[in-house]
Amino acid sequence: MHGRWRNLVVAPTGTGKTMLAAFDYRRQGEPRPRLLYLAHREQLLEQAREVFGEVLLDHSFGEVLAGGREPASREYLFATIQSFDRRGLAETMGAGYWQYVVVDEAHHVAAESYRAVMEGLQPKILLGLTATPERGDELDILRDFGGRPADEMRLWHAIEQGYLAPFDYYGVYDATELRELNWVRGQYEKAGLRQMLSRNEKRAGLVLRYFSEHYGDLRRARALGFCLDIEHAEFMAKFFREQGVAAESVTSRTPGEERDRAIGRLERGEVNVLFTVDLFNEGIDIPRLDCVLFLRPTESMTVFLQQLGRGLRLAGGKTHCLVLDFIGNHRREFRFDLRYRALFGGTREEVKRQLSDGRTQLPGNCYFRLDRQSREVILENLEQRLRTRRSMVLAEIAGQAERLGREPRLEEFLAESGRELEDLYKPSLGGWGVLRAEALRRQVSEQERLLSGCFRYLLHWDCPERMRWSYELKAPERPAERAWDAMLTMQMMVGRSADRSQRDGSAREGIAASGLLREEFQELLSVLLERVSLHQPMRPLREDWPLALHRRYELREVQAAVGHSRPGRKRDLREGVLWLEEENTELLFVKLEKDEKSFSPRTRYQDYAISERLFHWQSQNRDHAESAAGRRYTGQSTNGMKVLLFLQEPRRRGYLFAGEVKYVSHTGAQPMSLIWKLAEPLPASVFEVCAAFRVA
Repeated sequence: MHGRWRNLVVAPTGTGKTMLAAFDYRRQGEPRPRLLYLAHREQLLEQAREVFGEVLLDHSFGEVLAGGREPASREYLFATIQSFDRRGLAETMGAGYWQYVVVDEAHHVAAESYRAVMEGLQPKILLGLTATPERGDELDILRDFGGRPADEMRLWHAIEQGYLAPFDYYGVYDATELRELNWVRGQYEKAGLRQMLSRNEKRAGLVLRYFSEHYGDLRRARALGFCLDIEHAEFMAKFFREQGVAAESVTSRTPGEERDRAIGRLERGEVNVLFTVDLFNEGIDIPRLDCVLFLRPTESMTVFLQQLGRGLRLAGGKTHCLVLDFIGNHRREFRFDLRYRALFGGTREEVKRQLSDGRTQLPGNCYFRLDRQSREVILENLEQRLRTRRSMVLAEIAGQAERLGREPRLEEFLAESGRELEDLYKPSLGGWGVLRAEALRRQVSEQERLLSGCFRYLLHWDCPERMRWSYELKAPERPAERAWDAMLTMQMMVGRSADRSQRDGSAREGIAASGLLREEFQELLSVLLERVSLHQPMRPLREDWPLALHRRYELREVQAAVGHSRPGRKRDLREGVLWLEEENTELLFVKLEKDEKSFSPRTRYQDYAISERLFHWQSQNRDHAESAAGRRYTGQSTNGMKVLLFLQEPRRRGYLFAGEVKYVSHTGAQPMSLIWKLAEPLPASVFEVCAAFRVA
């Protein structure tokens, strides 16, 4: 859809990124394109070659270039970046020789060692794989992949869907005073940290005490402790041994064979804790590992996710992973926001709210707890990050305009500032168009200020056809365009003041009449279009009901699309069904994550996917087989009624249009439990979320 051939896939460690690459490569068909698979460790290459062989049903596929190994052919090559660079193969073979290039652990591509190689390759398809695109040193890896990830699966999603083991996370305050340490290139100065951590017996005793309290019998533990440096790892191992716990240190000083033996002893339970530095961040699997100890300040979200991921591999008999994160008093530069956004998602403000009230959006099988002192430290740190005063944003826009020598576009500002689209559309800030105008000292009318703020109600848009038509701001001609026009106006009327201002005209006309609003609207649509990850042709239900399958809509938009509400004729929808008698059509709006204030315990969590084509839905409490609604449902095969299903997923705005459904069966009464069959299967990712709400 976007014509991009350089793409980055973001997914947690252990969720099958290499498998995804292998299947995508297989999709290219015969003859197989010449393949180059790059990684920075030989072990990663061996694993990748084995995966490709499994997927291609060809266990002789590919050859490895690493260390002293020289391939007989370079047509399907798995190479370490070091060996590839030393031999100058990009120049020798030609920039376009390899048609399909995969870069594993792609967060490394911004490093100097990768630059010459990346710039020397010109494949038809470039695929990057990483657990996170964020780097602690702020170098940009996205420039090699079109400026944005092609698709992302974050940690909570992988756990929710059963790809990774759940975890019990405890943030433990250890009182280490870090605020006076020097901050150099995005991290604490190592010398100062070493003095505080490397031989701190009081802290080591606290670590052991909390480890024992939360784990229980340490003789059953299989834990990794991530330390500051070699001296710290050796000290911790010695301290634990002296307290009767079987522990070893495994660092870059440890010979390779001894390292493998230590991992084997941990897996067999002969050793209970291995203390290491960054040695096990990538490429080493210890599935039975069931505890991770964070014993140093981890500034990089990449490193934090990699180290956490060591303990989240699935294994027989393993129910969860214990995570102990030891937290001191940090400088304001330390990025707690990145860490907790990696854990349970959301904007910085949403992260702060979740930490404040203790109700995170982690899957229900995960446990998260901060003790009082660590919560205070983290919330104070987040508060400093969240001080997005209007004056700060205006200054950033003005500064970027000065550097560019022109007005920055929305996409440029988001990329440079690191802010989120949702940040700019907070009610306290208004909207991008007004912010930019004020920063550059241009006049803004009250109508422009009003409508610019109302653009925040469009941030869920994900239908490319609708966005492309809306971008032109032309008068509607076709029935679908007239419906889209009404949907835009109804959605922009969410605020009461906006409602009054649009009573006598469409939102499109108000936007088109202002150069400021037109420019902002078009820039916003461009950014939203780039967010679209599910690509398929639009198949509207009817020409005059342009609801596209598997796209998201707010309730007002759906009502406008089907003619239930129009500008000047607004109707409220108070329940989860909309019966359109004249159309012989009923719309079902299902919130998968129920609000306790709105739903009784008897009816909560009764809506879920049975399969990609079957959905279990519980009717309103008054319905039974002989009620008007019940007769419509059970008699669908003869009465010709259409039923349309809309699903609201957790943490998502709007309802996903799941399409038309047909009655299969029902049980019970007041409410009825019905099974519907979908005309089109749910997308796999949506099905997995919907299936998770089934009550055992």
